[in-house]
Amino acid sequence: MRVGQRLFLAVMPAVLGVFTVAGLAYWGRYAHTAPRWLVVIAVVAAIGSLLVAWSNTRYVAQRIERLASARSAPSPRPVDVAGLVVKPGGPDELDAIEQVVDHLSSAVGAAEANRQASLLALRAREGEYAALLAGLAKGAMSRLDEVRLPLHILLENRFGDLNENQEEMLGAARAAVEEAQAEFERLREIAELDQGTLQLRRDAVRMGDVVTTLLPALRAEATAAGARLTTDIAPALPAIAGDRGRIQQAVGAMLHAAMRRATAGGEVRITAAATDGEISVTVSPGIGDATHSDMVLARRIVAAHRGSVTDTESETVVRLPR
Repeated sequence: MRVGQRLFLAVMPAVLGVFTVAGLAYWGRYAHTAPRWLVVIAVVAAIGSLLVAWSNTRYVAQRIERLASARSAPSPRPVDVAGLVVKPGGPDELDAIEQVVDHLSSAVGAAEANRQASLLALRAREGEYAALLAGLAKGAMSRLDEVRLPLHILLENRFGDLNENQEEMLGAARAAVEEAQAEFERLREIAELDQGTLQLRRDAVRMGDVVTTLLPALRAEATAAGARLTTDIAPALPAIAGDRGRIQQAVGAMLHAAMRRATAGGEVRITAAATDGEISVTVSPGIGDATHSDMVLARRIVAAHRGSVTDTESETVVRLPR
């Protein structure tokens, strides 16, 4: 039986009872007596209304409780129709709603379990890649040391006369080896940060001092580019807990990257301020290409300190929690 029919049956005796009571009132007021059959009908209607209303209300309440608890116990011999388990016997609205909720709850549970399994697998794969990257970077650095040392000996110790081209080629080779070694060192640190094996100090770091320490080199770059450097560092910025050297490395890499985008006659603006629960350093224009290894390492360092980096074309903002 459908829910609408059940509620209609619960209402009909009550309506009949209202009309019966109205008849009793009429006969009692104007005729001063009521027929016995009318009294019987009134009593039967009242009792019937109570019983039917109680039965149907109890049924609806039980079904709503089952729906709210989203129980998923299957009925005997369920039939699968279009992916939805339908119970035998012709469901009413609450049956259909409950079965849909059961079906969706099972689907959501299965999807969540699959998502968690996929996430665990992804994290395991990321750990494998990080370990592989760290091992490759370490091995490449040791090989570069084997090349760098002979180049250093050839350039610093005279075993014979070298012409200008030979010295130039050896110097370029040594510079390339040193640059490659620095690149592999950054890759190794990125992998260790991803693995969580890079040890970070817990110093009291004042961001104003960090930015101030970087300003001489930044001003020299601005002068060389013909640009103007302006700063707005709030006084007495609160200290944050972190590795001072790593934080200065990350912030410095981003500020220098922004400075490299400076144009003649342009302006580079650096601000440092305290906001709700965090210290922010903003540089305008933004850092531009954030895929270089030094930028990736800088972002990893900030993330390791529970901070964030927001980068747009116009500005880059580094936020670190207090």
